[in-house]
Amino acid sequence: MNNKVLLSVVTPVVILGAVAAGWRYNISPSVDIEPTPDRTVENRSVSRQELMAMAPAEMDRQEAAKLLSDPRVEAYLRKERDKLSLDDYFNGDDDTLSDQEIWQLIETIEAEGRVMAYEALALKLAWLERNSADKAAFEQAAAELVEGYREKSQRHTAEYDPYKEVPGFAEYKQREVEIVKEVQQMTSFPDGMSRQEYLRQRLQEARKKAYAGQGTQ
Repeated sequence: MNNKVLLSVVTPVVILGAVAAGWRYNISPSVDIEPTPDRTVENRSVSRQELMAMAPAEMDRQEAAKLLSDPRVEAYLRKERDKLSLDDYFNGDDDTLSDQEIWQLIETIEAEGRVMAYEALALKLAWLERNSADKAAFEQAAAELVEGYREKSQRHTAEYDPYKEVPGFAEYKQREVEIVKEVQQMTSFPDGMSRQEYLRQRLQEARKKAYAGQGTQ
């Protein structure tokens, strides 16, 4: 689904539920930045150094280092570190990153599309609870944050144009008009189907053809 459409999930119901969760500083949002394999013992990911140490003795260390320098491996390890940093921060287990660094981390993973809009909002609300002077300050900051997401959702929804952003959509809409006109002029239909059944079948076939290879149906 298009990321612009995903923003629309930030509804008043979700918002009220998040804000009404209660004033507490030990909030620990459960958000998976990306699906990843199970962690190792003590619920921690394997670091670059640990992977090097685990390499078979007969493996050339230079080859192991080369493998770990692969951009895909480095990206995976970075995402695991980010995930652990957020877990540690909200669980109060580590203060390696400052409050501002954690906020920036949330902004980064949201911008990269590694969490959905409502997940980023939940993390930011949790951050505000930890860093607000009192309940009144939190509620004011939370209301402003929520309003910002609501405006962004409305703006992106208004700007969304499937003709430009959905491959195959324009082709399908053109065929749709042609098929509807053709079926309306028919008086009999294959296999004893009704006009609506036949029209539905033809439109479904047109969608599959238009979206073939586009990953959209």
